[in-house]
Amino acid sequence: MSHHRSRKFSVRLKELLPIFAVVLTVGAIAALTVLAPRLSDSRQASADASPSPSAEPDASPSASASALSEPLPKFKTLDAPPAIDKVPKKPKIDPCAVPRNLTVMTFNIKGGRVSPGELGGIASVIRDSGADVVLLQEVDQNRRRSGNVDQPAIIASHLGMQSVFGANAYITDRGGYGTAILSRYPIDGYDNTHLPNRDGKEQRGVLRANIIVEGQRLVVFNTHLDHTSDSLRQAQIGAVMSKVNAYDGAKLLGGDLNAGDGSGVLGTALATLSDAGASLGSSHDGGGRVDYLLPNSWLTAGDGNVTPTGLSDHHAVSIDFAMRGAADC
Repeated sequence: MSHHRSRKFSVRLKELLPIFAVVLTVGAIAALTVLAPRLSDSRQASADASPSPSAEPDASPSASASALSEPLPKFKTLDAPPAIDKVPKKPKIDPCAVPRNLTVMTFNIKGGRVSPGELGGIASVIRDSGADVVLLQEVDQNRRRSGNVDQPAIIASHLGMQSVFGANAYITDRGGYGTAILSRYPIDGYDNTHLPNRDGKEQRGVLRANIIVEGQRLVVFNTHLDHTSDSLRQAQIGAVMSKVNAYDGAKLLGGDLNAGDGSGVLGTALATLSDAGASLGSSHDGGGRVDYLLPNSWLTAGDGNVTPTGLSDHHAVSIDFAMRGAADC
């Protein structure tokens, strides 16, 4: 009987061996699945803890903890300004091109304190004047007080023009305050230069743009001088004229000089330029003339207009010009 039981057990054991093999295989696979990631993490942690050849030798754990605790900088995304339907291709300069008639405007738009809805009104003033090139002062770009919009880009988009902006005061990381130049002719390069200043005074600048008028370059300068100090204005116009006089060919300086007829500021500018609007009269609600368009001898002035708008305490001043070709053509 014992021999029979032993033989029966042996037969059953042989029958169970394949099952045990399957169970052991499945168990081994499961164990490897669970343990492999842990072993990998352990090795990685060990590698991270070991010193690196590129690590700073005196970096301390407290310094690392401090760096990790510092908040990351936040960047604000701005809405893109309205796109211009067709951006002109980069032009070729032809100094012998036929002279071109064009209208230039200067307009101080009241500290940029206009609502976005009023920008269309400013564009209408420009459109009605027939201006081809526009110099704007007191312009906002992405500032809360004026609706967080890109004023020069929006005005230009109403007119199908190009625009460039020069920030003289960077109010926040979102935008600034300064001057702008708009043109229906291609703009081939621009820059903005800050002018001499004193503590507590508003930073001023001069914005330059190269405008290609049917193949010929016209260099346009737009500025807005200090309104509180004549001596500071004198220093600023000196810096402006140094920049203007560095360029040859057709050029024009315009903007709000905050100085009247017969002033030293105007006299400094007129040493090399001419006063195209001398007969136009007051350009400000308070009386007096402070807004100018001053060309050199390459431009001949024609008719001009001073237009009160109700959108600003300054009037829009526009003048027709004929630009001659190069002298040796």
